[in-house]
Amino acid sequence: MDSKNLKKMKTKLFSTLAAAAIAFSACGDAAKEAVETTVVGNVAGAYMADAAGSTVSWKGEVAGVYGHEGFVTLKSGTLTFNDSALVGGEFVVDMTTIAPTDSASFKDEDGHRITDLQKHLTTKDFFNTDSFPTATFVIASVEGNTVKGKLTVRGKTNDETIQIESSEVIDGVASISGKLVFNRQNYDVAWVHYMKDMVLSNDIVISFKLVAKK
Repeated sequence: MDSKNLKKMKTKLFSTLAAAAIAFSACGDAAKEAVETTVVGNVAGAYMADAAGSTVSWKGEVAGVYGHEGFVTLKSGTLTFNDSALVGGEFVVDMTTIAPTDSASFKDEDGHRITDLQKHLTTKDFFNTDSFPTATFVIASVEGNTVKGKLTVRGKTNDETIQIESSEVIDGVASISGKLVFNRQNYDVAWVHYMKDMVLSNDIVISFKLVAKK
């Protein structure tokens, strides 16, 4: 297909949709922003996640001191479209791969290396990956750019919301980026620092780009 015909097929869908919020307000309101979706061709059907082409990152903060961030690896996933609309799917994250990347906050001494935090994140203080090696999100409903579903971490399942920031489906390849903020206490990720002024934030922010192919 030449570029002129491809350009004619593209449909730009603009709407004012709820944007991602780093911290949810008590009433659950989110800021508003325009989200662009690009659709080319017949996109209906099931898409299988491309784990190598997808990214999942996390961020947590220690109040008033510093924050940690890093990544985990997508293990598998699916997306389902009806016409041009996302209607279902799920994805599975390999929690044994969790790793920090903010190396500037570490020291080359026992107990303060980046590898020490990486190991600590896999223990019972945090994600207990020996017993719970994966985490999952299953889509329950989609309205605009708001995706509601079931998040399971450490065997605990709760309702959570993903805010889609951008999406496109072109020639059988879907690419969706968004953000999820969840309260770690709801999943028994309940570690508290021994110093009272170094309280780990309850909010963990997950940012992702999910690539899936038909």
